[in-house]
Amino acid sequence: MDIKLVKRFMGKIVYYDTGQMDVQGCSIKDFYLSACILRLDKKSHFYYQAELQDTVCKRSVIIVPLEKVLTRDQI
Repeated sequence: MDIKLVKRFMGKIVYYDTGQMDVQGCSIKDFYLSACILRLDKKSHFYYQAELQDTVCKRSVIIVPLEKVLTRDQI
């Protein structure tokens, strides 16, 4: 996902490849985009991360690189 799309998809369904296959053989799962985080690494480079909230268990969140978050037209 590009940083320009974050504002439009905040609080909406996005997709992330968890790497865990379900019964149908699909590893892409839907999440709510709940936050976008700007971080600074040790080499003074900025990078973005996304906080994704699970659609089933509302208290479960994962932090992933923003570029690995997919929209509906990308899957």
